[in-house]
Amino acid sequence: MTIKGFGATLVLGTTGMMLYASAVAAQTQRTQELDAEPSRVNREQPIAVPDPTPQPQAAPGSPGKFTFGGAIRARYDWRFNDVGLGGQPKASEHFDFDTLSLKAAYDSDTIFGAAQYRFYGGSSIYGPRNGYRGFPGEVSFPMWAYLGYKLTPEDSITVGLNQTPFGLTPYFGTSFIETLGFTMGIEEVYNLGVKYSHVEPDLNYQVGFYPGANPNAIGLSLDSARYSTNIVKADSYVPFATRNAEQNMFIGRAEYFVVKNDLASLAFGASIWHSDLYNSDTRQTGTKQLEGVHMLATYGAWGFKGIYVRQDIDPRNPVRNDLIGIGGFDFSYNMATRGNFVSAEVTYKIADPIGPFTAVPYAGYSAFYKDKASFQTSERFILGAAWTFTADPNLVIYTEGVFGRNDPYVGAGQFVNGLAQGGDNRWKTRFIMNIGYYF
Repeated sequence: MTIKGFGATLVLGTTGMMLYASAVAAQTQRTQELDAEPSRVNREQPIAVPDPTPQPQAAPGSPGKFTFGGAIRARYDWRFNDVGLGGQPKASEHFDFDTLSLKAAYDSDTIFGAAQYRFYGGSSIYGPRNGYRGFPGEVSFPMWAYLGYKLTPEDSITVGLNQTPFGLTPYFGTSFIETLGFTMGIEEVYNLGVKYSHVEPDLNYQVGFYPGANPNAIGLSLDSARYSTNIVKADSYVPFATRNAEQNMFIGRAEYFVVKNDLASLAFGASIWHSDLYNSDTRQTGTKQLEGVHMLATYGAWGFKGIYVRQDIDPRNPVRNDLIGIGGFDFSYNMATRGNFVSAEVTYKIADPIGPFTAVPYAGYSAFYKDKASFQTSERFILGAAWTFTADPNLVIYTEGVFGRNDPYVGAGQFVNGLAQGGDNRWKTRFIMNIGYYF
């Protein structure tokens, strides 16, 4: 994930890209949070994600099994629209340590659970320029931590820090840095609560209640040391620095496959999210409401995903209600409270190896169209590919060209207000290569 603040472009690696494959191949470490659930979302969908080590499923009557793993990643980042210490435009290159993650999971015929913790720091993002001492582990937080119970082969209950059931799960797209939906806090969100899941081959639905958000952990920010992008108490460098907390979240989604065979698949789904927002300054409680529809399809090696989300937030702020502070990865920024989000992506799985790698290229576009006329649209276009080393599939490299306008993750000067009023309304460019070894 890329972040820009304090006059510089910041980049953070977030999630792995999604590769199209069989449902069996979907049982991989990267989806440990979902795989550990017996009725995980999209179990039957012909998609897979690339953390490559398979996780065996517990057989009926087995005593249960613990599995352990993790990943270590490095990142090369070429920022074409960065700035120097004096504010002068420049291009910059950085090769840094990115992430160390540690995972553990348990699965039996009745009980399951999983946890992952992530460590960041010691990079150009978390350096002296932004107030850090610059050592790995200076910023860290849990990604998920939950326990669950298998009610039937199709039904389960999950309790703890787990992924909220909204939209396309686990991701809106394939990109390593994800869509603008992640930047807005509507894609791949992990919160504290309870979730019921039901999964059949052609139909799946999930409902959850989350009393609180992903908790703030270890970092320098006031309230943003967390993996998911959440509504937060914004830091002092954010204009208006709103202070809100999301509570009592009722979230649900359903999805139905109208076509599913060896050649093609087509599914449609809908989601809803309603929650309370407590403002620490006014001591009033506002609301957040999201409604979404989505589709996903495959045809041979081709894949397509699309989603639309309507966002209406009433934050009850003391000064402005047209923006709200959100944050993650130890940085916070503003977002417009009302607007429409759209995202679409096309992928293609190349059958033959390219040199020592197998490859999946993709192209994706996402945008946030804000209701307020003076607020500029935020856009992101990505051309990228996932490269899996044939000799050792644990080694995965992601390469992406990212083009953004008023995108907090692309170009200096866009970070704090790109998702709200907008930045300079010009297209910015950057290139990311993330090299990960998953064990």
